[in-house]
Amino acid sequence: LTLDSWNGKLEAIMKFVPWSWVYFYAYIAVAVCVLMNLVTAIIVENAMSASKQDQEMQLRQKENEKHKELKELKNLFNMMDADGDGTLDWDEFQKAFDDPTMSMKWRLLDFQPE
Repeated sequence: LTLDSWNGKLEAIMKFVPWSWVYFYAYIAVAVCVLMNLVTAIIVENAMSASKQDQEMQLRQKENEKHKELKELKNLFNMMDADGDGTLDWDEFQKAFDDPTMSMKWRLLDFQPE
């Protein structure tokens, strides 16, 4: 199966059974193909497992980023609520975007005040 000095063994067998080379070559060909397919399958299985773990990690990171951004948005809206009543009226909204610090915070969250 390792193809190490198989020719010498084949010559010894062919002295007694001249047509045995056919079976021997067929066995070697099939065994090598099976072995290579097994090695390839193991490599592919490991790659698929690593890919699945990577996807799960990316999903957790996205969820964490989403949670962080929502928390930042909540903080921004609380900062914009000047009278503290829990709602924003149009004047509070406009004043918040006139403030350069508040405007910069919105841009950091990929919101463009227009």
